[in-house]
Amino acid sequence: MKKNIWIFVVLVLTTGLTQAQDKPTIGFKPSSYYTFSWNTTFTLGDFNKWVSNASPAGFDLGGRYFLDKGLTVGFNLSWQRIGQNYGYQTFYGTDGSAITANNYRFTWMVPFQGVVAYHFVPDKLVSPYIGLGIGGDYMEHHLMVQEIDDYKTRWDFSLTPEVGALIKFGNFSSWGALVAFNYKWTTNKIELYNDMRSKNLSMLNLKVGICLIVR
Repeated sequence: MKKNIWIFVVLVLTTGLTQAQDKPTIGFKPSSYYTFSWNTTFTLGDFNKWVSNASPAGFDLGGRYFLDKGLTVGFNLSWQRIGQNYGYQTFYGTDGSAITANNYRFTWMVPFQGVVAYHFVPDKLVSPYIGLGIGGDYMEHHLMVQEIDDYKTRWDFSLTPEVGALIKFGNFSSWGALVAFNYKWTTNKIELYNDMRSKNLSMLNLKVGICLIVR
């Protein structure tokens, strides 16, 4: 699945760069644009041991402002949730007690980041870009064992390199689509019961959405 996503992203970027080389400039260069996208999250490493399911429960709001040529600055604000039922397992408390029961794990996240990005051909129908988000996340990690909800809240620092493309619906349209793929590394960690330990949580995110483009 992850391999297929990378192939899709490469195809989108290749299409945009081919347009830049083979066709004259068309349309217009935006002064800014605003996005609303649907997010699918794929956990990695220790985060994947916590919840291994891919989750489509997420959305992202963003804004980008053009400074010079294809250079932009902006922001991202998101909401995401991952969760999985792990069936019956045994958990041990710090006092030596133990409980064996069905358990459900979930995490919900509110990421907020400043973003710097570069659009290779901002005046084309398909404008591929690379970017970097820097900011933080508020996360809640929940382990539900029967009627017990053991949870921790965490704030973190995060870095998010991203590749994607802005796709206009027409040469002079004020609307378009956004397709992007990013990797996020955070300083967040999970500490629940004695046997739940992880740190430096990371994930992949696929974003598909719509854009309002301002001239």
